[in-house]
Amino acid sequence: MVKTKVLRQVEEQMSIILDNALRESIQPATSSQSKVNGKTTAKQTSNELFEINHIRTIYHMFIAVLLIFFFSTLIIDYIDQGRLVLEFDMLFYAFGQPGTVVWAWTIMFAYTLLVPFYTLKFWSSLYHKFSQKLALSLGIGLALSTVQSFILGLFPIYVVVHHQLPPASRFIVILEQIRFLMKAYSFLRETAPDIIKNTPKEGENPRFPTFSSYLYFLFCPTLIYRESYPR
Repeated sequence: MVKTKVLRQVEEQMSIILDNALRESIQPATSSQSKVNGKTTAKQTSNELFEINHIRTIYHMFIAVLLIFFFSTLIIDYIDQGRLVLEFDMLFYAFGQPGTVVWAWTIMFAYTLLVPFYTLKFWSSLYHKFSQKLALSLGIGLALSTVQSFILGLFPIYVVVHHQLPPASRFIVILEQIRFLMKAYSFLRETAPDIIKNTPKEGENPRFPTFSSYLYFLFCPTLIYRESYPR
């Protein structure tokens, strides 16, 4: 009986919240436009979006529903079993085999950090001195592509399948595989054209990005390589 009453109260509270949300959404949204140089421009920042009744209502509604579900689950578990049931078995299962994930990530990170950087640096030191520039570029590019297809292509898939990683751990390995592939490609794609265009003077080394800028790029939340970013 007590459990039935609790469930009924939860349903009533959710119905009230949804009714209020629908009632507010019917009301006209407040205007969020401003005049700039005689032209009307819409405000587009996320903070200004929350000034609109519709967006603010939906935001509050999701928070309220989440809290209601959370507390109702705690109350029902306490009524049924006489204690709070805080089980994390599913969480531990989903993120299982963390050691395998760590060493697989370390190998992919070490490869992405060292091999593309020093391969491109080696190519840049020979490009303007070598008479057969196309053959040099094709040879080094083919070798790098072959190694990369094994380390960042087949290796993560082998780790996931061979070790039968659980869902979340598998997700981490695959996402990091994609991230490292895109980071390495962006670094090569953005740096190689500059090396080709800028012929160094006699006795000078070709201009090449610093190792610290590349290391920063690997952790920076962007997929476009630049030697420096505005802060």
